[in-house]
Amino acid sequence: MIVAQLSDIHADGSQARLARLDRVLGWLKPLKPDAIIISGDLAEADHAESYRHVAERLDDFEAPFHAVPGNMDDHGALVAVLGARMEWTAPRPLCVTGQAGPLRLIGLDVTVSGAHHGDAAPVLGWLKEQLAADERPVLVFQHQHPFSCGIDGKDRNICFNGDRLAGVIEAAGDKVIGLTCGHVHRPLFTRFAGRQATMAPSVTTANRLRLDGRQAEIVDPPGLMIHHFADGQLVSHVVMVG
Repeated sequence: MIVAQLSDIHADGSQARLARLDRVLGWLKPLKPDAIIISGDLAEADHAESYRHVAERLDDFEAPFHAVPGNMDDHGALVAVLGARMEWTAPRPLCVTGQAGPLRLIGLDVTVSGAHHGDAAPVLGWLKEQLAADERPVLVFQHQHPFSCGIDGKDRNICFNGDRLAGVIEAAGDKVIGLTCGHVHRPLFTRFAGRQATMAPSVTTANRLRLDGRQAEIVDPPGLMIHHFADGQLVSHVVMVG
């Protein structure tokens, strides 16, 4: 099963942002993913029209797509445009579930109104219910990262209560095979709650890699992450579309 992860599109009404998305989707099309997940920040301005432009492009794929909001998204506009498709029955939180063959996809809305950081606490009860309701393996996705990314200045906008989120995941045994997020506009790999944890690159402009006070210039093209699940194993690939 192939799950494509897009993150941080930041559509804003300009053609430039949509052109970057088109480059990524043009690369992805021949791969024919079984599902597409979007880990937040679909838009940052002109929200309703931007969501329509993003949805129109994803409708060209036979695969279903599932999205959670990021800190730059407008929840009202997101529900108005994508609510029926995502089966959102309340204004917040905008969590979502889906599947790619035997793999379940659980998207957590960890956003906090008016803030750039996230908080997992409000959705932990819902996550517990979802994990208890099905025995299939699960890939969890969200916007803000619940682990330290190590990039200077970025962890002040982390997902709070990551320790409690880790506790829920650990209590589910081997059911959760990985967690992935976006938000920082850089790809990375680490461990969280004893599982594989990843961060997808951004469709919009990447942030500088700043580590221990040292940094490089931004040279990254738009990118995406491809998660391949087979024989009980999850393997994740970073693709930069130059």
